[in-house]
Amino acid sequence: MIRWNLYILGPALLFCNGLFSTNCFVTQRSHAWQKTRSAFSTSPRRDTWQNARNVVSTSHRRNASLKMATTAGQSEAASQNIFGVASDFGTGLIFSLLHAFDDCGIEDSSKNLRVLWVRALLAYRKKIKDDVAHKFLPSNTRSLVTTEWGANILDPILPFAEWIEARTQFIDEGLNHFLSNPLCTDPETGSKLECQVVLLGAGYDTRALRYRHEHGNKAKFIEVDLPSVVEGKSKLYKKFQKEQDPEWNIDKYGSTLVPFDLNDAGGPDPKSLVQILRENGLKKDTPTLFVSEAVLFYVNEGAVRNIMNDFFNFASQGGNGDSERAETLFCFTDTLKPFVDVPFSNEANKWFDANNMDLLQHRSRWGGAVHFALASSRRKVEGQKAQEISEDNDTIIHSTVGNHIRSKVGGLINSYIPTASRNKEILKNPSFENVWYAVAFPWQIDGYDTPLQAVLKRKSSSSKDGEKPFATRLWGEPIVIYRDKQGELVAMADVCPHRSVPLSMGKVNDGNLECVYHGWTFGEKGACVDIPTMHTVDDDGIETTSDCRKLLNGVTKANMGHMRAVVEHEGLVYVWRGNVLEADVSLLPTRRKGDMETVPIDTVLDYNVDYCYVVENNLDSPHLFYLHDGSVPPIESIGMMNVNLPKLKLTSFTDHCGMGHLGRLGKNGRPKKLLRFDPPNVVRHGGVSGFEEEFHCVPISNQRTRVLLRQHLPRGPILSTVTSVPGLMPILTIIVNSWNYHIALEDSNVMQGQASRIEDWGSPRLGVGGLGDDLIKRFWKWRNRSLENMKLQKNVNSPYVDNFDFRTMPKTGGIPSGTSFGDNPEIVN
Repeated sequence: MIRWNLYILGPALLFCNGLFSTNCFVTQRSHAWQKTRSAFSTSPRRDTWQNARNVVSTSHRRNASLKMATTAGQSEAASQNIFGVASDFGTGLIFSLLHAFDDCGIEDSSKNLRVLWVRALLAYRKKIKDDVAHKFLPSNTRSLVTTEWGANILDPILPFAEWIEARTQFIDEGLNHFLSNPLCTDPETGSKLECQVVLLGAGYDTRALRYRHEHGNKAKFIEVDLPSVVEGKSKLYKKFQKEQDPEWNIDKYGSTLVPFDLNDAGGPDPKSLVQILRENGLKKDTPTLFVSEAVLFYVNEGAVRNIMNDFFNFASQGGNGDSERAETLFCFTDTLKPFVDVPFSNEANKWFDANNMDLLQHRSRWGGAVHFALASSRRKVEGQKAQEISEDNDTIIHSTVGNHIRSKVGGLINSYIPTASRNKEILKNPSFENVWYAVAFPWQIDGYDTPLQAVLKRKSSSSKDGEKPFATRLWGEPIVIYRDKQGELVAMADVCPHRSVPLSMGKVNDGNLECVYHGWTFGEKGACVDIPTMHTVDDDGIETTSDCRKLLNGVTKANMGHMRAVVEHEGLVYVWRGNVLEADVSLLPTRRKGDMETVPIDTVLDYNVDYCYVVENNLDSPHLFYLHDGSVPPIESIGMMNVNLPKLKLTSFTDHCGMGHLGRLGKNGRPKKLLRFDPPNVVRHGGVSGFEEEFHCVPISNQRTRVLLRQHLPRGPILSTVTSVPGLMPILTIIVNSWNYHIALEDSNVMQGQASRIEDWGSPRLGVGGLGDDLIKRFWKWRNRSLENMKLQKNVNSPYVDNFDFRTMPKTGGIPSGTSFGDNPEIVN
C-alpha cells in the first residue's frame, strides 16, 4: 500500500519540488517564519488530514508574519510570489503525507526537509557524496531515494536540483581544503590538529556526521539554527548514533548545537552571534571555518550587517587570537546583499579586500543573488612570507590557509564574464602570434552544415563514400581539419605535399584523409599512411607492395611544417597560431567551473569585411539601442530600446582577460549588459543573469570574416523542461538562429557601407567620437601595438598570410625544385 501511494506522491513531489527550485530566490521567507508551528506531526496518532489542515493554517500565519514585517519596515530578503505560495502549500502537503508515520523525530516542514530529500536523491545517483541524508528520512518512505524504482520516480527532480548539488560540492571542497591545510594537518607527520567549523542555519546539514571520523576527532563542529530545528536535530543525532555508529562518543565528539535565531542579531537590542558562539565553545587561537549556505536570504538586513561585522572582527588581527594558528576561512553559498548585489568577481573582491580578507574563489548565480565565495583572513607577515606572491603576480595571499588553497585551486581570475581568457600576457605584450583561435564548431568537423542539422543529427549528404574534411582559413592561410580513427582532431595546411592540390577536395574514410588527385592518404597525427602508386600488379595479376615505410616516413617528415596544433575545447575547435611545440592548452579560454549550467546555441555568420569592422561593431553598445531598435526584444528587463538610449551609462573596465564596458540605464541603475574585448579577436557579451555570448571573429582573409557565435542560455528549471521535451530544442535553435541572422543582416549592411567609405574614399575610421567610442580606441591601440611588435619581430606589416611559404617545410635530399621533396629519386620512383 505504501509503495502504491508513493507512485501517486512521486509526480506531485516532482511538481512541488520543481516549483521550489524555480522560486528558491523569489519565494524566500523570513528566517523568523520558520518558528511557526510545524505543518505536520511526528506522532502516528495524529491524522494525516489534520496535518494537511495545519499546512493551510501555517501558510496563513506566515503571510500574516510577512505583513507584520512589512508594516514594521523591516527589510526582507525577497518577496513571496504566487508560485512560491503554491510551492510552499504543495510541498507542505506532500511532506505531511510522507511524514505521516515519521519515526525520525523531525518536527519541521520547512525547506530544510526538501533540501534533505534532494540531497538523498543526489547521493543515490552519485552526484554528491552523502551517505547520511537518507538515514534522516522516515524509514517507511525513504525508499523513494534508496531504491531504483523510487529514484526513477524522482529523477525528473535532478535538473531542478543542480543548485543544491553545486553548493554542496563547493562547500565540501572548501571544507576538505580547510582540513588539509598545514594548520589543521601537520604536513610532515600527517597528524591531525585541532580546528573548528561553524555552520550557520545548519538545518539538517549532514556534514558533521559525514566528517565525524575524517579528521581524527580533532574537527569540532558548531551548528547554529532555530531552537525548534536544533531540538529535532538533536534527536536525529542521538538516533543516528544509536542505530548507525554506537561506538562513536557523541557527547564528546558530536556537534555543538546552538539554538539561535539569526534575526536576533539585528533589531533594537541586537545580540552578538560571535559572543553566543564563544559561550557555546568557539575557541580562540584555533583555525576556524565559517560556512553560510543559503541562509542569509531569511535574515533581515540589519542582522546581516551585524553578523558580517562580527565575522570580520573575528577574522581581523587578534580577533581569533594572536597565535600563528589564529586564521579564519569563510565559505559562502549565499547572498551577499546588501554589500554586493552584482555577480562580478571584481566587486566581491573589493568588498572582501576592504574587510581585510583575501578572496580565493568566486562565482555567482542569478544576477548576483547568490555568491559562491571562499575567502581567508589576513595576518601580519614579515620576511620571506611577505613575498609569497600568487601566480597572478599581483596578489599577495596573507595566510597559511589562503596559500594552501591557492596551491590547490589556482589563482582567482578577475573576470567580469564567466568565460575567462587565460592569456594575460597578450594584454601586456600585444601579439597575433602564440594564440589559440577558434576556427570551427565540432559539429562542422563532423559533417553537419548547420546548427539545426547538428541538433537533429541529420546530415545533408550521405557518408557512404566518405566524409568531406572541413576547410577554413585563418589569417588567409588555408587549413583542413578531420578526425582520425581515434576520433582525435588533425589540422594541417590545406595543401597536399605531393602536387599542392587542396586536401579539402578529398574525403575522409575510416579516419584517413585521402587526396582527391592521386589518393595520397594521411591518418593519425597527419602521418602519411598510404600512396596508391606503391601498390603494383604484375602481368599475372598479383599485387605487390614495395617496402614503403621509408618513403611514407619521408613524406610525413616533409609534411611536418604543415601541421597545426588543434584541440577541441568547451564546444569549439581551436587552432594554435605559432610554433606547434609551444602550443599551451592552459591558455585556452575556459568557463568558470561550478557556474550554473547553460544551454549553448551556435550560429555561424559570414561577413564580407575585415575582422576589425566586426570587432568594432560588437564592442559598440549604443548601436544596439538605435540600429537594432525593434530587433532586440523590447523587454523592459533587457532595456535595449531607442527610448532608453539617453539613459545609457557606460563604465570602462579592464580585468585579467580583456577590456570592456559595463552598461547600465541611469546613473544608479543596475548593470544591464557587459561587453569585453579578449585579444586578439574575441568579443564577449554578458548579462547579470548568467547569459553570455561569445563572438569569435575569425579573420578568414582581409575582406572576409567568419563569426562563430555561441550563446549560453542559463539552464534554469523552465529551460531545462523545455529542452527535455522532444522536438523543442530544434525549435529553439531555429528561433535563435533566425534572430541572429536578422541582427547580422542589419549589421552587415552598415559595415559594408562603412568599409566602402573608409577603404575606397579614405574616410577616417573615427571622425568625431561619441558615447562608447573610447573602447573602440582601446581596441585599435592594442591592434596597432601588435602590428608594431610584428614588424619588429618578423619584419612583416600584416598578420595575414599572402603567399604559401614552402620554406617552413623540411627538405629531403635531391635538387630543390620548389616542392617539399625536390627531385628525390626514391620519391619520384
